[in-house]
Amino acid sequence: MQESSFATAEEAVAFAERIDDMLHFDRRDGQDGREMRLQDQVRSVSSARDLLDFVFGFDYLAPRYSLTYDGQEIGQLSPGERGLLLLVFYLLVDKDDIPIVIDQPEENLDNQTIYRILVKCLKKAKARRQVIIVTHNPNLAVVCDAEQIIHAACDKQKGRFDYASGAIENPDTRAMVVDILEGTKPAFRNRQSKYRLL
Repeated sequence: MQESSFATAEEAVAFAERIDDMLHFDRRDGQDGREMRLQDQVRSVSSARDLLDFVFGFDYLAPRYSLTYDGQEIGQLSPGERGLLLLVFYLLVDKDDIPIVIDQPEENLDNQTIYRILVKCLKKAKARRQVIIVTHNPNLAVVCDAEQIIHAACDKQKGRFDYASGAIENPDTRAMVVDILEGTKPAFRNRQSKYRLL
């Protein structure tokens, strides 16, 4: 089984024919390939027929599907990786053009994974549908080239929400992005200087 591939019908038939050959000829190391009778190797003629029906019936080749990420099956992944895998699978497989709302897809994910995988998939998805993302991550809002950013502010004293929106090119919107997503301009500059970036 480990030496065989079942990717095509021809490979599956070749596997069955190899089993049939081994049932009729002694192919073990050191043997000369002498012919053997299948009936001599099983209890009865009906058992021989059942064996061949099983080998050539291919019922043992039931397809098995699994979602994997970095060689690990979905059950072995962390909650963040599991969410990422399911979201990416949905974004790439679902060819619908209706809008989609995604709430904080960055949860339990590192920024490198967000940038390397999620940003690419979201850019691809937004080419055919409207993608609305609730996020606190600048990689998703800025690097994904958001066409509109909506800032929601909660006034707990008055018990109401205020909204402001605009494109990243708008100075007021850009200031909100820096304050909320980057943690204010001084925090952004501090990180920039520590990284020694221009």
